[in-house]
Amino acid sequence: STCTGHNWAADGTVTAGPGGNQLLTTTGHDDSCAALASPGTVSSAVIQAEIYFPACPGKPGVIANWDALWLADAAEWPEAGELDGVETQPPSGVNAASWHSGTDKHGTPSYNVSTVNDGWFHGTPLPTSTRNLTPGWHTVDIVYTKGFFAVYYDGKLYTRYTSSNITGDPLTIYLTTDVDPHSVNDATSPVTIKVQYLKIWSYK
Repeated sequence: STCTGHNWAADGTVTAGPGGNQLLTTTGHDDSCAALASPGTVSSAVIQAEIYFPACPGKPGVIANWDALWLADAAEWPEAGELDGVETQPPSGVNAASWHSGTDKHGTPSYNVSTVNDGWFHGTPLPTSTRNLTPGWHTVDIVYTKGFFAVYYDGKLYTRYTSSNITGDPLTIYLTTDVDPHSVNDATSPVTIKVQYLKIWSYK
């Protein structure tokens, strides 16, 4: 339902792999998608996931596809907010983090901040303090509460932001992978991201 709700093709698979890893595999077709969604929501939490990002075939230093660990409320988007902890971002192929909330008169998000401002994100750029992610295992931490968020990659601060626009509303946690035909990291053959664990702590 997460894939079809975003007009992706829900033809990917989610399976259990060795060592308890969850495997999300795309087919290589345009908009092929696989996704996991948390059964509950978080409104003030620290979220940590250990994720294996695969290399794009023929591009060993580039993460394949549009992979993301993010939080949102599908029923109240974008008013409740959307926090993208990591996106291997099309069309540039550079990872990014962002916050979206509110609407304008056209019904599109009116308040966006992002770690990348390359024409795909339309918000205010945020400073970053670590390098671009490469294929392989990475630990992603997201701190989310009313008025504040922070994102860490491999234990190092990537970005943080304080603003009254950060709602603190209850949000579902999503892990998704999608073949985006407009991206430099589009994989036209099947690739798999792996999730070793996802942990949640109450944030106070």
